[in-house]
Amino acid sequence: MSQNDTPDDMPMPAATAATGATGSVQAVTRALDLLRILAETPGGIGLSPAARKAGLAASTAHRLLNTLAARGWASFDAPHNLWRVGPEAFITGQAFDPARHLAAAALPVMQRLMERSGETVNLAIRADDRMLYLAQVECAEMMRAFARPGARVPMISTGVGKALLAAGSRPLPVQATGTGSEGLAAELAAIAARGWALDDEEQSIGLRCVAAAISPPRGLQPIAALSISGPTARISDDRLDALGRMVVDAAADIGRTL
Repeated sequence: MSQNDTPDDMPMPAATAATGATGSVQAVTRALDLLRILAETPGGIGLSPAARKAGLAASTAHRLLNTLAARGWASFDAPHNLWRVGPEAFITGQAFDPARHLAAAALPVMQRLMERSGETVNLAIRADDRMLYLAQVECAEMMRAFARPGARVPMISTGVGKALLAAGSRPLPVQATGTGSEGLAAELAAIAARGWALDDEEQSIGLRCVAAAISPPRGLQPIAALSISGPTARISDDRLDALGRMVVDAAADIGRTL
């Protein structure tokens, strides 16, 4: 046994134990950060960019990614040197029953709304201070909006986020409480009065989004929103009111289904 080896049954000194526990928690946090980065890049990401986004040394990121891969949470595409989310992440995600139930209830309504509006329809829920896209029904147009399920976007620059905030979703995200919050408060009041929100090229240049909050059962706080998205050439000013009524009616249908 070398000077640095410790038998498995030898008690660890208190200071060392505390450091080990802290290090373990830090390792879990770093591994989860890497998993989130993989989820945000479905086409795969190289080791160096992943480490840079996570704020880690490449050697640390490589060790954590290998650990995730060994458990099925990550996978490595050797021919292209890319890391991706592994199958275990999908299996665990299926256990998120509230989201799965919501998507199942919403999809038939989303399909009808897509056919009625001729535009892509999205379903999103709140995830901390951001919105998480759960499902999408794409329209048949060559030029159409695309929001990949699993993508996260800011609340205050998206129709789905602003619709939720106007419907009373709390707490307010950090971005909504700083400079310029007065203007956002006025916009949220206008959204609450008419029932639907507008993302006017705020999230993506050339795209507009009309959204409404989905009222949950039993008077619970709203956590989900529905939207119609498309290019500004088709979602023109003279269509906004009609599309707004469509998405409000569809959101109400989903709420009743729940």
